[in-house]
Amino acid sequence: LGERAVRYHMQILDEKGYTERMGYSGRQITELGREKLEKGLIYDQVDFIHSKFEEMIYLADFNYMTQTGNVVVNTSTIYNEESINIMKEIIENGLSVSPYVNLNKVGSKGEIEVTTLCGTTIDGILLNEGIPSQLKYGGLLKIEDNHPTKFTELISYKKTSVTPLDAFANTTQTSVLDAVTKGNGIIPANFRLIPAIGRQKAIDIINRLNEIGIGGVINISHEGENTLGIPVPEGMVGIAIVGGITPFCAIKELGEKIDIKIAEEIKS
Repeated sequence: LGERAVRYHMQILDEKGYTERMGYSGRQITELGREKLEKGLIYDQVDFIHSKFEEMIYLADFNYMTQTGNVVVNTSTIYNEESINIMKEIIENGLSVSPYVNLNKVGSKGEIEVTTLCGTTIDGILLNEGIPSQLKYGGLLKIEDNHPTKFTELISYKKTSVTPLDAFANTTQTSVLDAVTKGNGIIPANFRLIPAIGRQKAIDIINRLNEIGIGGVINISHEGENTLGIPVPEGMVGIAIVGGITPFCAIKELGEKIDIKIAEEIKS
């Protein structure tokens, strides 16, 4: 584009309210402009979410034998220190990927940054052991009499512009506290597929991970066996893992403020 064409297009953006002049410094995008930009790129975001998790799985090179390497973490912020007790109760009842939590005070109002392990780490560990994992769905899992029964809601990782569990975490559909205190409730969980030929090896790895404090695996199906209400293709095995944000959902259920960020970082 020539200089004249650029000026013409910028003038149109100004008139629509998408940009505004900043004197001789140029222009800056407005809030309306940012909103239009996000909506305009919404289709690209559908591919981005799935690609993001595939990248995280690839980067998670944690070696469970030496207990070294990179893991995927959820980093969230809580604003009431008492919320830590709620989170602790959920973790102690096994509704988390790992009991290991990192707490850091940030900000000037007593905010606490909470880092927890993301279930995507397990997919990365399986991949490093030659077992490719296909992350299929994030959803809500029904618990009855302390046993998982079926998924009640599902969002495909390949068909969404938002992280599936992030969508459910921002609603009132979970009842994690009821699952812990009454044995009946709804918790967030993820579902993935692995080749059936790797089933026994995956079970051995998962058992080893449990010994070092990495768990949260809810169910492992047999080859081609429908599990928790989800059909599994022949030659594949389904694995359900509790959502790493489950303790945070319990905090939200009590009306406490919390900012949840899912699979945002890789840490060693």
